[in-house]
Amino acid sequence: MNIETSVNGLAVGTRPGMRVELSGAFAGLIGGVMMAIVGAALAIAIGDDLWKAPKLIATFVVSPDTVATPGFLAGPVVIGSLIHLALSTLFGIGFGILTTRIWNMPLSYGAPMVLGFVYGLAIWLIAYFIVLPIVNPLVLEIYAPAFLIQNLTYGLTTGLAYGVLRSLSGVGQSGNERDERGERRRAIGA
Repeated sequence: MNIETSVNGLAVGTRPGMRVELSGAFAGLIGGVMMAIVGAALAIAIGDDLWKAPKLIATFVVSPDTVATPGFLAGPVVIGSLIHLALSTLFGIGFGILTTRIWNMPLSYGAPMVLGFVYGLAIWLIAYFIVLPIVNPLVLEIYAPAFLIQNLTYGLTTGLAYGVLRSLSGVGQSGNERDERGERRRAIGA
């Protein structure tokens, strides 16, 4: 058994396996890829440029003129996609820490998906109404309902992937459930 320290400074026993941060990173990456796929499908459905979202994201580091050029531009699309996936991974790590270390979320009854949905909605609200207007208003050119759907997809997918990854890594509902069962079996001689 590994010993980790929780946010409030208490020692917490965990099973060996994938750490919360690594599970969150992988889950966030999976959520980011699904978000990009849904975003591409929505862009095609509404008749928008398929590459607009990654080019808009790239305007954090490249000239905003790249968005005006229609179609695929390798540099801005790759840069925008990398920024998107990096942020998705970081938000996934945040999801893992928030739900497991702070809230001690169970992995059963669909809790990771429900909290993922709420997490995706919170990200959209904070990004769309607070962060993006200050940091990069050009990204607000993404159609708002499509951007909301993408963020909800991110949250649901991240929650689902996180729950699966944590379950596969041998962690029970509270992180200690499997240890307790093992100790009970040893105590009764089974």
